[in-house]
Amino acid sequence: MNFIHNSWDLKYRAPFGALPKGSNITLSVYGRDLNNVQLRTLFEESEVLYSMKPSATSHYWEVELQIPDATGILWYDFKFETGGCSYTYGTKGNRLGGEGQIYKDIPPSYQITIYEPKRTTPKWYKNGIMYQIFPDRFNRGSDFSLENFPRKVLVHPKWSDSPHYFKNNSGHIEYWDFFGGTLDGITEKLDYLKSLNVSIIYLNPIFKSKSNHRYDTGDYMTIDPILGTMEKFKKFIAACKERNIHVILDGVFNHTGDDSIYFNRYGHYPELGAYQSTESPYYDWYTFDHYPIKYDCWWGIDAMPNLSEMNPSFQSFIFKDDNSVVRHWTRTGISGWRLDVADELPDPFIEGLKIAMLEENPDSVLIGEVWEDASRKVAYNQLRTYFSGFELDAVMNYPFRETFIAFVLGKTSAKIAVLVMMSLYENYPREQFMGNMNLIGSHDRCRILTVLGEADEYADHEHYRLTKEQYSLAHQRLKMLSLIQMTFPGVPCIYYGDEAGVQGFEDPYNRSTYPWGKEDRDLVLWYQQITKLRADNPVFQHGSWKPYEASDDLFVFERRDENTCCLCLFNRSLKAVHLFQYLDYEGFKGLEMITGETLSLKDPIILQPLAYAIVMITLDTSQAL
Repeated sequence: MNFIHNSWDLKYRAPFGALPKGSNITLSVYGRDLNNVQLRTLFEESEVLYSMKPSATSHYWEVELQIPDATGILWYDFKFETGGCSYTYGTKGNRLGGEGQIYKDIPPSYQITIYEPKRTTPKWYKNGIMYQIFPDRFNRGSDFSLENFPRKVLVHPKWSDSPHYFKNNSGHIEYWDFFGGTLDGITEKLDYLKSLNVSIIYLNPIFKSKSNHRYDTGDYMTIDPILGTMEKFKKFIAACKERNIHVILDGVFNHTGDDSIYFNRYGHYPELGAYQSTESPYYDWYTFDHYPIKYDCWWGIDAMPNLSEMNPSFQSFIFKDDNSVVRHWTRTGISGWRLDVADELPDPFIEGLKIAMLEENPDSVLIGEVWEDASRKVAYNQLRTYFSGFELDAVMNYPFRETFIAFVLGKTSAKIAVLVMMSLYENYPREQFMGNMNLIGSHDRCRILTVLGEADEYADHEHYRLTKEQYSLAHQRLKMLSLIQMTFPGVPCIYYGDEAGVQGFEDPYNRSTYPWGKEDRDLVLWYQQITKLRADNPVFQHGSWKPYEASDDLFVFERRDENTCCLCLFNRSLKAVHLFQYLDYEGFKGLEMITGETLSLKDPIILQPLAYAIVMITLDTSQAL
């Protein structure tokens, strides 16, 4: 039986990918001896059947329709008869799109994301290179002083100490450890960041709080004194602007700390907190089950009481009022926000925050922490509308991280990597796909070298370090993975210290200090080279993306714009040599951007084990290299 629909092929679905609301689309299928071919669509709770008609091309059936004039997801699949039997056709069980399969019952449907094309993401963001900083661990500035620390904390005397959690018998943090990184410390290293071609700094939380990670906000309007003052922050912003670096802050609006102005569990603040009195102006911001000792909190951690984001008073404080949190900090010169746990923030809250942010700075961006395909994320039984056009400009691209780590480690094939990335390419509006925050390390995951070196999970996590052989392998793999990151569509984000050889298992060991003076110099030089490659070649910033079939070990894709065609090849095998013949341009020449070698594309490109090639192709033979 022959029946084919491929959502990635314009013969079957035109145009490709996510579409503006009210667009027209043509959907086609191929098959012989078919009868009663129908398209079934489902939008919200409305199901519609369309009869498909034979097209001008033999054995093809097609239907043209206008998609809904509203944002959301239009699901579709097919029904048909052949040989006297009825069948259906939808995506394969992985629901990743592309070529599907035949079923006897209701199939998994294809997805069309429908959005409102409200804005174009700013070029400074899409063309940028991002660097994530955990402020306590990046650099002690010349302004470091023990006088800025509260009592009952540990300040590590040695910058190279291991981070540690000091817990009591109940498993609660007894006291926090700090290393003393400051805003001035970051300012003093901006020229280093420019050597990495960084144009965006994403800061983990900087507001006053009890912990070293500062996700338990104590006061949204105050810089943590350990980090510095408002004057220091303004100095930092000014120094960034001098270097054309944009700053994005971490917005933690789903919960506060219990030791905060707003909750004030311990009475450390003069204002009346929600824990202290039902008469507190902040009482309605929280949900109490048994006042005051039992309340809704983030993942059951009572140090982080959850906020009621739809509370009008809370919304006024965060983004609606003229002196609200979002407006206040945006006016200091920041260029956007990263929303912590975005899937726990209601869509109307995100939309309202976005409006306020753009009113203050129309050139700013809003990034969400979403760990899955954000176009069809379901949270608390609701399909989220992040990409409706009214909410997020981008998300943290964890699917990118997981997919390419698995590929480099040999745990998944290049074909699967292509499937996952093509699914995102299909489901995300183009602005969001090109704005994806492509990370390979973060404060929530083990250090990338530890992962790529296949560290012993059963070892002492605090003190474990890769063997010389493991580190050498991880080093090679990181070069490959980071080069994929710099050439792939989206905004590459470097987690501080990954480029310097920092190792570490899970939190807190993934949050150790930047090793100033003890960097892996070869890695630093590598990152300087590949970030320059990206920064200097616009094709990597806005060019189209096209993957090629190769082998399980060989991941190949093309980036193309009006001026340039660039072929990117990555052989993850530890032993096998792989060849790739680029038939489209046989006889042309290309410049291998890493080695500077000139290649003739009439011959196959040869990739040794754990090797890569970035080939810039000269399309005009009169200008051959």
